[in-house]
Amino acid sequence: MSPLWTFLPLGLAVVSAGTPWGFRGLSLSLGLAGLAWVALGGMGWAWGWGAPFLYLLLLGALTLGLAPYLPAYLAHHPREAHLYALLIPLFLASMAGVALTSPGFGFLFLWEGMALLGYFLVALEGPGALAGARAFFLASRLSGAGLYLAFLGQGHLGADWVWAGLLLGFGVKAALFPFHAWLPQAHPVAISPVSALLSGAMTKLGLLGLYQSQYWFGPPPLWVGWALVLLGLLGAVYALVRGLGEEDLKGALAYSSVENLGLMLSALGAYFLKPMPLLLGAFFLHQVAHALFKGLLFLGAGALEERRISHLGGLFRRAPELGALALWGMVAGAGLPPGPVFLAEWQLYQGFLQGPFLMPLAAGALALVGALALYFYVRLFGLAFLGLPRGEAGLHWARGMRLGLGALAGLLLLVAVAPGLILDPLGIRTYPNGFLLVLLGLLAGVFYRRIRQLPQREYGTWDCGFQPLTPRMQPNGLGFAEPALRLFPFLRLRAGEHPRLEEPLAEVYAGVGRAYSHLAALVQTLQSGSLHLYLLLQLLTLVVVLGVVLL
Repeated sequence: MSPLWTFLPLGLAVVSAGTPWGFRGLSLSLGLAGLAWVALGGMGWAWGWGAPFLYLLLLGALTLGLAPYLPAYLAHHPREAHLYALLIPLFLASMAGVALTSPGFGFLFLWEGMALLGYFLVALEGPGALAGARAFFLASRLSGAGLYLAFLGQGHLGADWVWAGLLLGFGVKAALFPFHAWLPQAHPVAISPVSALLSGAMTKLGLLGLYQSQYWFGPPPLWVGWALVLLGLLGAVYALVRGLGEEDLKGALAYSSVENLGLMLSALGAYFLKPMPLLLGAFFLHQVAHALFKGLLFLGAGALEERRISHLGGLFRRAPELGALALWGMVAGAGLPPGPVFLAEWQLYQGFLQGPFLMPLAAGALALVGALALYFYVRLFGLAFLGLPRGEAGLHWARGMRLGLGALAGLLLLVAVAPGLILDPLGIRTYPNGFLLVLLGLLAGVFYRRIRQLPQREYGTWDCGFQPLTPRMQPNGLGFAEPALRLFPFLRLRAGEHPRLEEPLAEVYAGVGRAYSHLAALVQTLQSGSLHLYLLLQLLTLVVVLGVVLL
């Protein structure tokens, strides 16, 4: 069955962008596209048509969440709304096209088109987003260079060089440490629907590309598997510690994305070293779960006009629906049961412990990641949603936004209750998660009933028994994270009246950016206006192209 028919609703979305009923047409078209991708992707994954159809399922689920959310959100961006309504369907189509296309020039064309549309969507937010957009563009150029090396070098270069290009090309897109720096810069500055797509869907194309490359280019060399395991776990720890010091709510979510992607990369690397269904299950289930809960959290952050964590607080009382949805997303993100991330990480533990040579040691690193992730989300939810309000944070919580978040939360619950939808096609049998969920619910009910029967004295959160509580008595973002930050010397915490966090790795990237700017200025000197120089450059280009073709 050709999947091209699933792109038709997106064509209607693009056409409707310039009409008076644009937003209604956009919502309807995205909903149809999401349903079509979920149906086709689910059918293809269940019948063993391959990993691209699981990606189509994942993208369709995110699109279903965006369908009611986007028009309500864009109502607060009237100036750029029609541009977003035009570019987002094209961006969705390019990502689906990349997933379904075979390797070759068509693949590279769609890959570059997706990167260009992503750059426009980030930069469209305004002057404050230009630094993040440039980081995104620079990372896309690095990714493209790696893919050109691999695609053009196949048959001419050794497997080590080809896989080095693939690791660079797809690894940069999947935020492989230390090439992850573009992600925390680009994702937070985009509007929330774009952040959800970048984090939930686009980064997964890097993972999909690395997985599919074993069929396109042959088995990876041994060092590729070890590199993915080591860099993935290192990146997960680094991102969580750095995220503990992040003040921007969406910035913290972006660092959480780097952590989750690091775990998925380490699962794939371990699978390359020792192919086991458990590792493959961890790799794919974590992708679907991450797309859903990170889409839920980024879209939820879009309801807030204030994103500085130390200026938030008390949101659960103001918007209990938003608080409950965010709590469900963060419980899943922290890897707590019965969320699907818990099951994915449990499978990763078992895979590491059954792995060859020193791989069982990776289970210790995974335990550290789990502890840090719990600390990370307790800080995020506690400071933003509990306690007293630290300021007058505006809230935009329209009906369509509630529907979008509710759809993603429901799909996340479905994956938690029935992980077999993802794991059964891989031949992995799971415990009866639905039964466990009911059991946990009953235990929670009994515990709550016993707690309510005890004598109670009510205090506000963070007041330590002293009344009355004022917002100044609550810890700020860095104050809450300070005990953990002092344990990791690769970040410098400057305490004082105005505490700040210094990241030496960020200075390295700033230097690379300046070097790139100097190189670009040097290339611009070729625009001299001399006809002779232009003819010489064309001749040299022709010679290089002929050389590549003849080789």
